[in-house]
Amino acid sequence: MKSLITGASGFIGSHLVDFLRAAGHPVVPLGRAEGDVLNRPQLTQAIAGTAPDVIFHLAAQSLPGQSWADPQGTFRSNVEGTLNLLDAVRDHTRNTLVIIACSSAEYAPTENDAPIREDHPLAPSSPYGVSKLAVSCLAELYATSYRLRIIRARPFFWIGPRKTGDVCSDFARRIAQAERSGDPVLRVGNLEVVRDFLDIDDGIRGLVCLAERGQVGDVYNICSGHGYRVRDILERLKSRARIAIEDRADPALWRSIDERVRIGDPGKLKSLGWDATVSMDSALTRLLEYWRSRSPE
Repeated sequence: MKSLITGASGFIGSHLVDFLRAAGHPVVPLGRAEGDVLNRPQLTQAIAGTAPDVIFHLAAQSLPGQSWADPQGTFRSNVEGTLNLLDAVRDHTRNTLVIIACSSAEYAPTENDAPIREDHPLAPSSPYGVSKLAVSCLAELYATSYRLRIIRARPFFWIGPRKTGDVCSDFARRIAQAERSGDPVLRVGNLEVVRDFLDIDDGIRGLVCLAERGQVGDVYNICSGHGYRVRDILERLKSRARIAIEDRADPALWRSIDERVRIGDPGKLKSLGWDATVSMDSALTRLLEYWRSRSPE
């Protein structure tokens, strides 16, 4: 299986490159150094020249907070970049299977805290979520209109080494800094929200499962199906710290829009033979060790 990966230098992309190469599959990585999805001629040449069996389209501006600061840039990266890719596939490699990373941010808030299935109403609450909904709609439109072989993936909250800008990495990074500095105070925002966290290794295996056994034209959640309170995540990390960590609430760190509970239902993906295997304790231990190994900022 020859794979072309956009966003190959990012959090998910870099782990996917490592996984596929370790399994002996040829990989064509398109990261920032190799090409930008906004460079239409360059992207078209890469796709036409390699004729991959599978394209994993992961390139994106993926931070909801940044999407409020730069909605135009977010839409350019996510929507225009996806259009460039879909047009290149349509014109040059129609038999290629395309796995498109959409997002759980497309879903409307839940009213009863039930796990979100793929048929849950769509109503994003950030420019990032809206851009990903547009990506999903474009993928569905091109699949129908041009008979492209597309599968949409909706990751929830993936965690692991190399990720920045999320709550788990932020806690682990600042605990590692506290261990070096001796300053035990950790300022925190809302710790009562519940999120569906999934280790990156399980997420990568989910993407590969879709490439091998997913139904073309369908959409799949990639999530754990379990809710973890952010406070509990922090306590687990604090219990692994080498000094006693004191957390203090900081109102400046609270988000204006912060859904109380967001848990996914991975039933469709599980029906293909996938399951999450990495425990939360193992995932958090590895994350903390990763930040301990980084050079001080």
